[in-house]
Formats: sequence, structure tokens, C-alpha cells
Amino acid sequence: MSMALVPRLTFASAVLAAGVSCTPEYDITGEPVNVDPGQVTECGFTPVTGTKISEYDCNPVFSGTDEEWGYNVGGVGFHVTEVLGHPFYQMWYTGTPQNASGYGNIKVGYAVSGDGTNWSSHDANPLLGTEPGQWDQDVMQGQVVVWDPSFKQYVMMWGGFTVAAGNSGVGVATSPDGVEWTKNPANPVITSDDAMASNLSMCWPLTMNRTSGGFTAYIAAIDAIDMMLGADSCNIYTMSSIDLVNWTINPSPIMSEPFDIFGPPPTGPDSKGVTSAAVVEYEGTLYMFYTGFTEWTVSGSVRSATNITVNLATSFDGGFTWVKDPGNPLPINLTSQGQVSSIAAQVVGSRIHLWVGDEYADLDAQAIGYFYYEPDIADH
Repeated sequence: MSMALVPRLTFASAVLAAGVSCTPEYDITGEPVNVDPGQVTECGFTPVTGTKISEYDCNPVFSGTDEEWGYNVGGVGFHVTEVLGHPFYQMWYTGTPQNASGYGNIKVGYAVSGDGTNWSSHDANPLLGTEPGQWDQDVMQGQVVVWDPSFKQYVMMWGGFTVAAGNSGVGVATSPDGVEWTKNPANPVITSDDAMASNLSMCWPLTMNRTSGGFTAYIAAIDAIDMMLGADSCNIYTMSSIDLVNWTINPSPIMSEPFDIFGPPPTGPDSKGVTSAAVVEYEGTLYMFYTGFTEWTVSGSVRSATNITVNLATSFDGGFTWVKDPGNPLPINLTSQGQVSSIAAQVVGSRIHLWVGDEYADLDAQAIGYFYYEPDIADH
């Protein structure tokens, strides 16, 4: 199994300071911020009937830039904190040139915003990306960024692969400011062989969280033994590390039904697995917003996850057990259902802010929409 830019592919089987390029004269603390988005955004939010979700009226909020390298937007990672008493939104996004073909054209850019909707790209873009001769020379995807308060640095995780060799892996990088990144010399910190040692065939990384004991990451993978019997669902597994280099993979999946070669195939909006996820904690409950898919599309030697929707699961015991929301899939697609590509989430006050990659018909391209979820209210 290997990885690629959205849609996920697998082999075989308002800026707060004028001029974002300047060195900031403030500290990034990583502390939570409390803001009502309706008070700082140009447009309002409309409740989505039957859910706890509200949709920004002027979506999309990010549809690429005038940067030649980043015309097409892929995976997006977000972080929001407080600076000088105001919300400070940060975005790291993958991009490819217009009409790019083949592999190896993927870069990562950085943008900031004062309200989560109006974004300014950094003058230093692209910050990092695929490099010839490296383990991830063809694809960089699924990047997620978290703040590490212990070392006062950002940590980025991403998936990559080399097409010719069929090698896939997971890499990490660190940054003191979100702009200057240093890739870990041990990359890839997780390889296909590492996954196979846990009897897993890795699909792609999903997300990562900073915990009291280090880091917990979520990856999509297929049980290798089940795969030989015909299983092809990329289920969610967890792995943990205290140093970002040495990872322990839990060989038991979360939220998946046991594979039965003689039983009926799995059903539901995530019957073939998960392509991206975001896990946040609010009032002692873990909320996992994830994109599940129901179909594989085959083109040559490459399989693509298709018919992707947004879903929700919750855990009341710290992530040991998860319960899928009965309203799955969540009705927040912006065009036809099944075109979603990615999701990011962060708690802001009493809301969980969501940024969703989706296909916009008028743009004929993927772009990022803005929503929020209110855990404490009844359904709209």
C-alpha cells in the first residue's frame, strides 16, 4: 500500500501583523482561543437542519492562491491560537501547479488569517515539498500540524511514497514558527515494513495529537492477513511515540467490524475505510471527524478512494472505545455528496471549528469550506 494526493490513492492492493513575511514580535503560546466566528467574519453562519453544525455563508474560504506552484489545493492542516488578545489562524496546505501531471510536483505552503476566512499566503512559500531522490519524492499528503508546548515548536506529520519502488512511509518535521521547517533525519519514521511487523498494510496517515505522554497518531491500514483473504478496507489504527522517531503501533483497529470471508461485506459510509481524520477533546469527550469512503476506483496499478463523506464518532473513555454518530454521513457536502477530500478540526471556545475540502462546481476544483459544530446544543 502507498499514498498520494487527494483523492487518496493506494497502490495495488485580517492578518494580525502587516506583512506575514516579517519575523513576528510575539510569542506563539498554543493556548486555546475563545471567539464567536460570527462576530469576526464578513458573512454569517446558517444552521444545517437536523445537526449541530452551522455552515459559513460565503464558502469556500480558501480555493488556492495566485502562487504558480499552489494552484490546486490538496490536504490542509489548521491551527488557531491567541496573539495579543486576538484569534490567530494558521494554515498549512499542499498544492500543485495548474495542469500538473504525474508525480513530484507537490509542495507545502503557509497562510495566516485573523478570522479563519480571509487568508494571506507567506512570502517564503513553498516551505517544503517533494524532493528528487528522497523517500517521498513523488507524493506528500495528509499533513497535520500540532503544537508541542514542551519544546515550544510545531510538529508536522505527513505521508509520502516513491512510485517506482512502491515504498510508502510517514515523515515528521519540526518548526519554531510554522515557517522554517526541519525534516527529521530519521524519516521516514514509519515505513511499510514497520507496519507489516504489526501485520498491517499501511494505507496513509490520518492525524496526530499531542498528549501528556508524547504523541498519538492515527493511521489507516488493512490487516495483512485479512487482506490476503480479500479484505480491502483501510480501517483506523493508533500509534504512539514519546520522541517522534520511535513509534509503537497498536495492531487492533478502532471502529471496524471483524472481517469475515464468509459473511456479508461491510456497509455504511465508511465501508471501505477512512481517508482523513481530526480528533479533538471537548469537556472530557473525544470527537473524531473523519472522511469515510465506500468505493475504490481502479486506474492501471493505482486505486483511488471515492464516494467520500464526512462522519463523526465520539469516545467517552479517552479513545478506547468509539461510537459512530447515528446521523452519519453528516450532510455538509457543498455540491453532490461523495466529493469531500479532507477535514481538519479544532476546539475554539464552546465550538469545534471544521475546515472541509470539497469539490466546488463553480470552481471545477477542490476548495476549503468553513463550518462549526456545537456539542452543547440540541440538533438544529
